[in-house]
Formats: sequence, structure tokens, C-alpha cells
Amino acid sequence: MTSSENPSVSGGGRVPATVLVTGAASGIGLACARRLTAEGHRVALVDRDGDGLAAASRACGTRGVSVHRAELTDPARVTAVVAEALAAHGDLSGVVNAAGAVRAGSVVDTTDEDWRWNLDTNVSTAFHVCRAVLPHLVARGGGAVVTVASLTALRPIPLRAGYAAAKGAVIAFTRQLALEYGPYGVTANTVCPGAIRTPLLAARLDREPAVEAELTGRVPLRRVGEPAELAGLVHLLVTGGCDYLTGQTLTVDGGLSLV
Repeated sequence: MTSSENPSVSGGGRVPATVLVTGAASGIGLACARRLTAEGHRVALVDRDGDGLAAASRACGTRGVSVHRAELTDPARVTAVVAEALAAHGDLSGVVNAAGAVRAGSVVDTTDEDWRWNLDTNVSTAFHVCRAVLPHLVARGGGAVVTVASLTALRPIPLRAGYAAAKGAVIAFTRQLALEYGPYGVTANTVCPGAIRTPLLAARLDREPAVEAELTGRVPLRRVGEPAELAGLVHLLVTGGCDYLTGQTLTVDGGLSLV
């Protein structure tokens, strides 16, 4: 698709993107939302944490920002949220699927309920959002989907049976999106963060300084990453700065996957 055919490009310069960001109340999702709004794009913030959403909205500023509280494992609510976002902004040109969480456990110790929870929380949420948004992206002539997976999907660690399987499924699902919807101008890519200082990891590192020392000793860049560093890549992918890249899995891990 050429620039003249792409609704995100006008008069030789890019108009602001309008991006739906899930998991926007904290961590990587919040960092992505803040980067997008700082660059002048419009954002629909989606999360199940109402208080966190309110704080995220204040952090992003109110201009071009809408707030939508939702449990993304509920398909009907996801459909409603997409409709709300379209009503608020008049368009959606991209999606950042950053919602996700982990329940730890080995294969033997993972219960049926924990297995389903990991899949629902990390895969079904992205599926529900994409299924609801894709008809609009196709109708407008294209757009971008970026889904946050995990380095765990590529480089397993102990006690992450359900989580690793779920994030691996995220990668496969995203590649399927890229294949099926590329002809309609939709790109789909996965970002796999390594050790990123999200609130959950930060709390652990604060409790156990030895863990951070051990971890940074293995990372070639010798430090833990920050959510804002991942957000820079997501911003590029979701606002049309890399239109010919699709179906790819990109690691942001300080080089940890090299060792």
C-alpha cells in the first residue's frame, strides 16, 4: 500500500495515529500510552483497574485521550469498548495489546484453573480485541497491531509453564494476523520484552537486591530495561514508522537472549 493509499499519511506528512492501548493502567502499557500522547497521537486507554486508569489519564494528559474500563476476557465488553473508542475518536488506526499477567508454576504444579487463566489473560484478551478492531482497520484501508509477548516464549525459564505457553501462542496468533490481513494493509508484530522494570519486577528487585545483581550480571548491557525503552519501539511500529515490517517477533532484552 502506498503512502497516498494509507489513511495515516496525508500531504506527505503523517497525521496523528489513534491507538487503542490495553493494559494501559501500569507498566509497559502505560509507558506506551505516555509515549504516544507525548508524540501527539490520540489514545484510548483500556484496563480493568479503574484507579490505575484515572492515574494513567492524568499522566497522559486529557487532550486526545479517552478512558475505558474493561475486563478483556469478556468478549461482549471488548466489543463495546471498541465501539466506545470509535465514538470518542472517530477512528482507530492501531492497537497495542499490552494487557497480560502471570501465574507461576511448573507443568505438574499448574492447575487446570491456572492454565486457563494464563491463556485467557494473555491470549484471549488479544484475540478479543483484534477480532473487534480488525473490521474497522480493513474498512479504513489499513492499520497496525502490536502485541506484547515475553522473552519467556522464546527462552523458557523455570516455573512458567502456563505463561510461556500463552506467550508462545501470542506470537503464533500475531503471525496469523500478519498473513491473513496483510493484503488489507494491516501490519502485525510481536514485541518480546526481557527483564523490564515493570511494577511487578521492581517490587521483587526491591525485596531481593541479590536477584537484580544476578540478573544484570547475565544481561550484556548490564542493567534492567525500562518500560519507556520498549515504548519507543512500539511507537515506531504502531504509528506507521515501519510500514513494511510485519509478522515479526522483536526482542527487547538488553541482549539476554544472546547468552
